[in-house]
Amino acid sequence: MSAPSPLNLSIIIPVKRDDPFIDRCLSAVLDACRLNHEVMVVLDGWETDRLEKFTVTGRVSVHSHASAGPAACRDFGARLATNEWLCFVDSDVLVRADSFDKTIAILSDCEDDGLIGSYDQRPEAGSTVSRFRNLLHHYHHQRNHGIPGVFWGAFGIVRRSAYFAVGGFDTSFRRASVEDIELGYRLAEHGYVVRIRSEVQVCHLKRWTLKHMIHTDIFLRAKPWTILMRRYDRRNDRPLNTSAREQLSAALACLTPMALTGLPISRWALPVSILSLICFMVVQIDYYRFARQQFSLVRLPQIVLLHHIYFCSAVTGWVLAMITLASAQKRFEHA
Repeated sequence: MSAPSPLNLSIIIPVKRDDPFIDRCLSAVLDACRLNHEVMVVLDGWETDRLEKFTVTGRVSVHSHASAGPAACRDFGARLATNEWLCFVDSDVLVRADSFDKTIAILSDCEDDGLIGSYDQRPEAGSTVSRFRNLLHHYHHQRNHGIPGVFWGAFGIVRRSAYFAVGGFDTSFRRASVEDIELGYRLAEHGYVVRIRSEVQVCHLKRWTLKHMIHTDIFLRAKPWTILMRRYDRRNDRPLNTSAREQLSAALACLTPMALTGLPISRWALPVSILSLICFMVVQIDYYRFARQQFSLVRLPQIVLLHHIYFCSAVTGWVLAMITLASAQKRFEHA
């Protein structure tokens, strides 16, 4: 009996204008991938010859697309791809030397229609905000190893047939947001299985500021994700950072600062805020065990504060989504 043919990947990388990381991203991809894989870069609304050092080898093709965001660029690349598996990689990611080989080994040994990986524990940006945000993402993917029904644009692989059967990425997403989650919901709706495989890890290069984190978590994560969960009736399906535990944590994270604002008018405000903080830490004890391994004791109070800001931002996004949905319902009823 002949051995099964190896899985061939079409690696698709969307790149925004003047992206600072694409050279390093491509170098890591080429070092890790086999010759039978194809590597495609899709430039989002620009052209450049700076990648010529990669294209002259014949291993990378570069394509320009009208400025439309990463979802449209990924879909454009998918339609040009020739291999049976589509592998989406973000340009601010460094794949590990074994990322593709682990992916192929896993998919060769199961009947799943794809997988997504995880950020590793060594994000390059060293600021407290950057490390907190990138490692929080790592924590959630590690904790949810093996669950299906998700997709992730930073490092996600899906069968070509499954991708096109559900219509691919929704190109109406003009910015990086929840377009990958939305694709995952459609894949799951049609019976395709894509799981988190946390052992497949990549390094995230993104640098976060506090302002950027808050804006992203409100307007590009929580608000559109809440609307997606309503649209696809996923309110009772709570993977990743939407579980009941995370919802309780969000309520407690909001209660603490709300109680503190009552200090001038009530002597009960301080004990209530202390109690809510203690409860928050107990509910999130697994995360803080993880955080203790990643951050010094000096940084841990900052991590607790950032964790509260993260949850308060999520609640703000949820409230805005509820207002948006209620307004849309009223317009529909009066139409």
